[in-house]
Amino acid sequence: MPICQENHAESIINNYDMFVFDLDDTLVKTEDVHYDAWMHVLTKYMGPTSSLSYYEYVYKMHSNKGFPVVIYLRDELNLSNYQELITEKNQYFLQLIENDPKKITLCNGVANFLTQIIRLGKPFVIVTNNVKRNVDHICSMFPILNQAKKIYTREMFTHKKPDPECYLQVLRDFPNKTMIGFEDSLTGIHSIVHSKKIDVVFVNNKSYPYYQYIVDTYKSIKYTCENYNEINQHISC
Repeated sequence: MPICQENHAESIINNYDMFVFDLDDTLVKTEDVHYDAWMHVLTKYMGPTSSLSYYEYVYKMHSNKGFPVVIYLRDELNLSNYQELITEKNQYFLQLIENDPKKITLCNGVANFLTQIIRLGKPFVIVTNNVKRNVDHICSMFPILNQAKKIYTREMFTHKKPDPECYLQVLRDFPNKTMIGFEDSLTGIHSIVHSKKIDVVFVNNKSYPYYQYIVDTYKSIKYTCENYNEINQHISC
């Protein structure tokens, strides 16, 4: 269901007492930096023939099968040192945003939407596959994110998205809360939908490789929107 009417947008802010957000490309525009970091590492280990278009990168890394990064590196590229590459990529990602903070920004409408949530005294949490060191730095760049009640990072779970473990943990940590969650990727949507107790907002546009697949497959998604401005414009101040 798209967010296209005032009552839909107001129901998101008024009918839930807790908000759950993915981080990368849901709260902060980072996916192109992740892509640059991966291309740096893959080129280093495999040469320029390893080059992927951005579309191909998203298609492979955002799968809902297993942990897609590992599946791509280990099974498709036959890289047995995949964990070493993942670590190096995360370090290079951090280096990129430390050297040029303008590489990342909050997603459209995020600041206003979080401000509304905070003003109403409602808690929000962040649940991400990104590592703590990177997440801490991103949150230092955008202090409003530090107002999250809790931030869940990759190190906190045995199974990563698309497994629902992270969202099941949120439900255990905050019982008796009516929750709505926001995700942008197939990996994240699969994870949060399978928590079964968190209503879901899919935040992305039709150019996303898995957009139509998500809309057609995950029928329990409560709302879809391109960005938070679609919500903000209908919320009374």
